[in-house]
Amino acid sequence: MKTKFVTAIYSDLYGTKFGGRIGRRDHYRWSLLSLLKMTDADFVCYTSENEYESLIEFFHNQNNIDKEKLKLKIFNLEENDVKDIILKWKDFESTKTSDRCIEIQYMKFFWSINELDGYDNVFWIDSGLSHCGLIPNKHLSMKTSNNNRHYFESDLFNNKFLKNLINFSDNKFVIISKENSRNYWSGTVNHKHFKKPDSSRHVIGGLFGGNKNLWSKIVFLFTKYIYQVSEEDKRLYHEEDLMTLMYRNHEELFNPLEFDTWWHEDERISGLDMSEHIKVNKSFYKILEELN
Repeated sequence: MKTKFVTAIYSDLYGTKFGGRIGRRDHYRWSLLSLLKMTDADFVCYTSENEYESLIEFFHNQNNIDKEKLKLKIFNLEENDVKDIILKWKDFESTKTSDRCIEIQYMKFFWSINELDGYDNVFWIDSGLSHCGLIPNKHLSMKTSNNNRHYFESDLFNNKFLKNLINFSDNKFVIISKENSRNYWSGTVNHKHFKKPDSSRHVIGGLFGGNKNLWSKIVFLFTKYIYQVSEEDKRLYHEEDLMTLMYRNHEELFNPLEFDTWWHEDERISGLDMSEHIKVNKSFYKILEELN
């Protein structure tokens, strides 16, 4: 059974018409290097022409990652699959200081469906998912270094995790769902689009996928909701808002991995008793532990 992870690294978009997180260059690279410990899967990473050569140098030359294990592909974000609706409703000026790129958010689905050939399972995974903000010290390398790699190197991403992730899918589409009532994280699309409005859980866009035969249906629904919701509400929504809508309107298609809070025991949040908080709220990293 062959599995592929699809991801992307575009770390130089802040201040441009695309928008994106600032200062994430090393974060994305060290994190993806940690994810690559799932050696039973192949990876493909989409990137810009500007970053391509430096990623070749980092992964293939400096860290000896096999070119067949991690393929790097150049993609011009201006040529995204739904550029007509993005150009119609995108506020380009406010996007310059946004930490999210709508083109990447939407292309997660279109990139993934283009990578099905020869694989039984395909998953999207954010390149920056492995880091100390989500994973406590007990699951990080924490070896001293001068490149901060220890903040991203985790033992939770491995072939056992991969096998259990595939088994968990059980011929449905795996998503990650965060509690969104007592631990509010995000709003969603206008409730008129839901068959039965329910914002108690919010779907996260960092990891999702499953059997290749599911992708056509999922991408069809995602595309449908991009156009339907954007045209009716006259705005663009994050991919997670649309994924939450998809999940609630078509729950029979999905197997959700559920958690309550991003925080973990090594966090220090002003005004929050972390020891009490994580007693009653399941931290994100517990999902990763359970799949180990």
